[in-house]
Amino acid sequence: IDARCYYNFRDKNKLAMRFFAGVAKPFGNSSVLPYTKQFFSGGPNSLRAFQINSVGPDTVHQNRDNKGFLQLGGDIKLEMNGEYRFNIYRFLKGAMFVDAGNVWLEKSNPANTGSPFKFSRFMNEVAVGAGLGLRIDVSFFILRFDLAAPLRKPWLEENHRWVINQIAFANKTWRQDNLVLNIAIGYPF
Repeated sequence: IDARCYYNFRDKNKLAMRFFAGVAKPFGNSSVLPYTKQFFSGGPNSLRAFQINSVGPDTVHQNRDNKGFLQLGGDIKLEMNGEYRFNIYRFLKGAMFVDAGNVWLEKSNPANTGSPFKFSRFMNEVAVGAGLGLRIDVSFFILRFDLAAPLRKPWLEENHRWVINQIAFANKTWRQDNLVLNIAIGYPF
C-alpha cells in the first residue's frame, strides 16, 4: 500500500505526506524472499536521515563502515513521510521533512539478524529522522539535496533510542556520524 496526500496552500507551498506498508511472503519451496524482492529502509526516497538500505530489520544496526555486501532486508515494511515544500526564489525550492519507519522479518532468521515482527512492540522499533532540503526545479528536471539527521535510532538500548538531546551541529564528530546528505533527481514521493 502506497498512499499519498498533497495539500496545496495559496502561496504555492505544499504539504506532502506518504504512508507505505508492505508485506511479502515466500512461496513454493522457498523459506526466504529473494534478495531483490525484500523491503529496505533508508536512503534518498525513504528514511533520509539514514544511509541507503541501512535501517533494520527491526533493531539490527547495519554498520556502514563495513565494506562488504551488508544490506539486510525484511519481509514487512512500514514507513511514514511528511514534507512541507516551499518556494524560495523562482526555480529554487526548499523543504522541511520528517521520516519514520523500519523493516521487519516475518519469522526468525537463522542468521540471528533480527527477530520476527510483533505488533505489540513495532512502535518501539521505528527509526525517525528529520531534515531540510533544497531543490533546483527547472520544470522538466528536479535536482534535490536533502540534509537530515536521525532523531531516533532503534538499535540503541531501550531507553536511549531518542537522540534529539545529543544533537551538536558544532561538533565535527557528531556531524560525521549523524548528518546524511542525499542527492537525488525528482521528489522523494
